[in-house]
Amino acid sequence: MSDRRRFLLSTGLLAAGAAAFSAWPNRPSSTTGSPSVRGTGVQALPALSPQAEVREPVVAAAPKPAGPAGNLAKRPNFVLILADDLGFGEVGCYGQKKIKTPRIDRMAKEGLRFTDAYAPAPVCAPSRASLLTGLHTGHSAVRRNPPKTGEIPLGANEPTIGEMLQAAGYRTGLFGKWGFGPNSGNNNTNPNARGFTDFFGYMTHHMAKRYYPEFLWNNGQHYPLPGNKGDSGPLYGPDLIMQRALAFLRDADRQGQPFLLTLTLPLPHAPSVTRALGQYRTKDWRRQDKAHAAQITQLDTYVGTLLDELRRLGLADNTIVVFTSDNGPHEEDGVQHRFFDSNGPYRGVKRNLYEGGIRVPFIVWSPKLLRKTAKKRTTHPTIQYDLMATFADFAGIRAPKNDGLSLRKVWTGAGGAPKHEYLYWLRLHAGSTRSHRAEDQGRGKRCAAAVRFGEWKLVGFAPGTEYSTPGKKWTYELYNLNQDPGERRDLAKARPALVKRGERYLKRSWRPLD
Repeated sequence: MSDRRRFLLSTGLLAAGAAAFSAWPNRPSSTTGSPSVRGTGVQALPALSPQAEVREPVVAAAPKPAGPAGNLAKRPNFVLILADDLGFGEVGCYGQKKIKTPRIDRMAKEGLRFTDAYAPAPVCAPSRASLLTGLHTGHSAVRRNPPKTGEIPLGANEPTIGEMLQAAGYRTGLFGKWGFGPNSGNNNTNPNARGFTDFFGYMTHHMAKRYYPEFLWNNGQHYPLPGNKGDSGPLYGPDLIMQRALAFLRDADRQGQPFLLTLTLPLPHAPSVTRALGQYRTKDWRRQDKAHAAQITQLDTYVGTLLDELRRLGLADNTIVVFTSDNGPHEEDGVQHRFFDSNGPYRGVKRNLYEGGIRVPFIVWSPKLLRKTAKKRTTHPTIQYDLMATFADFAGIRAPKNDGLSLRKVWTGAGGAPKHEYLYWLRLHAGSTRSHRAEDQGRGKRCAAAVRFGEWKLVGFAPGTEYSTPGKKWTYELYNLNQDPGERRDLAKARPALVKRGERYLKRSWRPLD
């Protein structure tokens, strides 16, 4: 019996069956237009255009809790905001000078900011799969980005954060990019089948590159957007997704049910398409750089709107909000990452296993639940596959078998938090850009893997494009991150014992796919 099936049977969720899918009201929700954002100076979201004849996304009926409900009212809510290709240095609180991110900066000032937090992979699909399942990329079924046609589904035996929390009585929503199945409605790979009671957004990675999509998915139903042409039109996809996420918040508040809201907007992924250049319009910059900056500031506005709504609804004190990114900065569609210093002091970009490709912003915010760590910074090394164990710990439930460790003691300031023996990353070929190739010194298409153990980091390159057992045919680089965070002084020849230690971790971490 698979781990996922055993988990679902043990919680009763599999027996509930249809509870994983949303009910369909006969008429649209009466909630229309833009949310009220009072006294914040944050731009309200635009109402849907009446000329476009687009109905408001329906708000699905909340399923009955499938797990124990006795302490539901005491369990915290979770909001997970995952940016797309946002570099470590692309927000103000991490050193950005050109791009304005006042709301994320305020979130960091009020919350706990991590300096040593990592995405699980240097590209989107395996990184997000690892976050959702708590499995690192040597164990997860998704280990590379999808081909130009088709998507790679999550492993059938790998429970998700959504399934875990839904089984415990949570309402679970995902709004934005999914990316683990075909661009079709109800099937066993879409978000509703993998633990999310509510979904609105892009079903595939490739679809999410269209900021003015011809349609989005409202759970398993097509949601047409008349007049949109992919990169232009009357209806900006992220605005609609954000409206639907806010409607989910309000509906969950009315239901009085604990919730997980996962916001996976495609910003600031290429192409650099935005509905307005705003404050960057008059800058003496290249067009692509203006649009990229505007994308990030738009993302910042959405974050502020969401936090304001939590406060307005009285949910902030019992809600934990996490803001992070799925990998390092991109340089696609002509964006110049060096112009913005997008990777901060680190080497590499998206697709590299050097720090710039995997070290990301990570901020945790909760005015009451995490008050002891408010306005603080931590160097505790963490990786996004820790989130499943952490959410389970806060919810008072047992997580499915995974590779993560709970960060509860770090987030609450309790002390004595467990630390990983090592952190692991895998990179299978996932496209190529100029800076990525230059940093990898001609090895950009080769399989690569890395481990961080304490202050040391080993980066290894396989002899070919596919995985092979780490050994004599691999080439290794060793860095001391405390003394050399920019990874410029390779110490592999000087410290062979540490190279061997790291190699053992690499070998231990790989499990062949079934």
